[in-house]
Amino acid sequence: MTILLDTNIILDILLPNPGFYKESGDVVSMADSGKYEFYISASAVTDIYYLVRKAFQDTDKTKQVIRKLLKIVSVAGVDENCILSALDCSWTDFEDSVQYEVAQQLKADYIVTRNTKDYKLSSITVITPEEFLSLPK
Repeated sequence: MTILLDTNIILDILLPNPGFYKESGDVVSMADSGKYEFYISASAVTDIYYLVRKAFQDTDKTKQVIRKLLKIVSVAGVDENCILSALDCSWTDFEDSVQYEVAQQLKADYIVTRNTKDYKLSSITVITPEEFLSLPK
């Protein structure tokens, strides 16, 4: 099963967000099961790097964290077609449009995010971490 993780799920873990850390961490920990292929978009990696580095104020530590993350999740490319499709879609948030287009290219089964309302027009099933964790195993 192919899953695109939204940026907020990763940030909940790397910059521990007390309200969401456990559920987001539980989702990502399922990567070890071999049942799921977790992806983040290449554009999410740059956003995550920027925000983690800003929080840690330590480039080396940030690079270590990103390297550890990439042992758990794969990176899906953001190409010209993704960008053009995102520009052409009617969504109001460009970043979410790009994430959606990446998920489309992956033929993802789910997008896991805390902001499901941002993906109202998605043809891919969009669920919260809690909903993902409650899926039949």
